[in-house]
Formats: sequence, C-alpha cells, structure tokens
Amino acid sequence: MQFSGRLAAVSVLGVSLLAATPASANLIVNGGFEQPDVAAGTWQHFSSAAVDGWEGDNIEIWDNYGGVTAHEESQFAELNAHPNSGGAFSIFQSFATTVGQSYDLSFAYRARQSNSESFDVSVMPGMTWNLDDHVVGAWSIFSDSFVASSELTTLTFTSVIPETGTVGNFLDDVKVTASVPEPGSIALLGLSLLGMGVARRRRQG
Repeated sequence: MQFSGRLAAVSVLGVSLLAATPASANLIVNGGFEQPDVAAGTWQHFSSAAVDGWEGDNIEIWDNYGGVTAHEESQFAELNAHPNSGGAFSIFQSFATTVGQSYDLSFAYRARQSNSESFDVSVMPGMTWNLDDHVVGAWSIFSDSFVASSELTTLTFTSVIPETGTVGNFLDDVKVTASVPEPGSIALLGLSLLGMGVARRRRQG
C-alpha cells in the first residue's frame, strides 16, 4: 500500500507539471503600438516622446489604414516616418535584464511599398540582425534569442537606406520574454526523477 501511495503521488505530480504553462511577461512596453490611440482607418505622426515606451526618432502609427491590417490588435508602427528626407531613422527601448539569462525576441515586420526595403534590429550590448527579406502585402515574423550581458539591454530598430531609397518598414507585436523550459520537458524531468526514486525504494525493499 505504501508503494501504491507513492505511485499515485508521482502520477498526480506528472499531471500537474504537464498542465502547468510557464508564463513570462513581455519586457517591452507598448510593443503593439496601441498607444497613443489613433482613429480607425487613419494614421498619425508622433514624436517618440509621445509614444509610450519608445524613444528615438519620430514614429508614424497606423490603425488598419491603406488596406494594411495590423498583425495583432489594430495598430502598428512605421519605422521611417519621413521617407523623403534621405536619412536613417531609429526607435529604441531599454529594459532591465539579468546577466547570463537567455531571452526570446520576436516581432512582426512588413515592407510598406518596396520589396527592397531593409532595416537593422539590435539588442545591445549583444547582437545585430539585418532584415531584408520582408515583402509588401504580408507580415513576416522574426524570432530569435539572445543572452543578456548587462543589467540594462536596449532594443533598437534602424532603417537602412537602399540604393532605391526607403519608403518605410512596418513593425508590430514586439516582444522580449525570458526564456523558460518547455512544460513537457519539465514534466518529463520530474517524472523521471520521481520514477528513479520509486525504483530505488523497490530495490531496497
């Protein structure tokens, strides 16, 4: 009966672990550019100081405007707010990180009017990626991870000026979350350890 009780405890713990879903909060503020609110079917130009969470150059926020639907919720940002100026534009956001911790970065991106558009995204100190694979008419998804080397990490998006000029890059659903083990992996580890304990007790008995 004592062994049956232990086996039941293992089963209950296994079910609990499998049912548990690790939650990790998004470290990016206003990653969907839902603030400030823009009237549906329009766009508005803001200084970055007026856009919650973000710093840097000016930002255009669109609300399902011009036939472009947001990737999540109803608003998204255009990285290059003044395409005819000939200069690069950057927006960035800094957030607290733990040195040595792995983080997952993801966001949606889309070219405004030209498939030749490109932009850089960086997490500093750390890594930089150049994205030149996005197209007009559909959202692409970027997903990668990085290990923090500082207690303060900065995520930056910077427009890149191709030979043909830039007309703008759309961004939406920006997320940075601490990497966590898959729930199935946690459950298997827990069951394996408890199973080994039960088997050891049986041998000892």
